[in-house]
Amino acid sequence: MKIVVLTSLIGLISLKTIAQSVENYGDFSTRQWTFSGKTAKADYLGKPAIKLIREKEIATGATIAYLNNYTFSDGSIELDIATPLPKSTISFLGVIFHFNEVGTEPRYECFYFRPFMSGQLGAMQYMPINNGLVNWQDYQAAVYQGAPVCKTQQWFHVKIDVKGPMATVFVDGKQVYQIKNLARGSSKGSVGLWLGNTPEGYFANFKVTKAATAASKPMN
Repeated sequence: MKIVVLTSLIGLISLKTIAQSVENYGDFSTRQWTFSGKTAKADYLGKPAIKLIREKEIATGATIAYLNNYTFSDGSIELDIATPLPKSTISFLGVIFHFNEVGTEPRYECFYFRPFMSGQLGAMQYMPINNGLVNWQDYQAAVYQGAPVCKTQQWFHVKIDVKGPMATVFVDGKQVYQIKNLARGSSKGSVGLWLGNTPEGYFANFKVTKAATAASKPMN
C-alpha cells in the first residue's frame, strides 16, 4: 500500500515538474521570433538584450515581436524591460500575449509601461488590441491602470500571471495590478514584446511557464 501511494505521489510530482518547466526565449533568435520592425542585439546595463526600434512614428501603431508557432493560454510570462530615454521623454514598452492574426490584423492582450510616469497611476496600462490599432484612449479609466515603480534608464522585472480571463501583473516582485475580465476572455495565442510610439526599448531574459494543466491527474 505504501509503495502504491509513494509511486503515485512521485508520478504526480514528476508530471507537475514537467508541465511547469520554464521555457527560456531570451536569445531572441530569428528562428523562434518574428519581429515587425528593426531590431538590434545589444548589451544594455550588463544584460544581453534585444532592442526594438521604431521605424515610423505612428500614434496608433506599435512595433511588436512574438514567438513563432507558439500557443500560450494560462501560466506566467517574465522578462526585464528598460528604456534608455530620460524621464523627461515619453516611452511605452510592454508585453503581449494571446496574440493571433485575423487576416492582416494582429489581435492580442497587452500590458505596457510608461517609465516617465514611474510611481504614478498610469505608469502601467492595460490595453487589448482587437483590430490591429493602438486604442489606449478607450482604456483611460483608473480600473485599467496601475502605478508601479518602473524607472527610466534602468532595468525593471515584469511578471504576468494569466489564469482564464484573469491576469495579475508584478513589477520587481510586487503585485501592481490585477484584472479579472480580460477583454479577449479565456483565450490563447502567442506571446511577445511591444514597443509603442517610442524610438527604442530594451528587453531581456524572456521566459514563459505554461500552467500545469495535467498536474492534477496522478499516475496510477
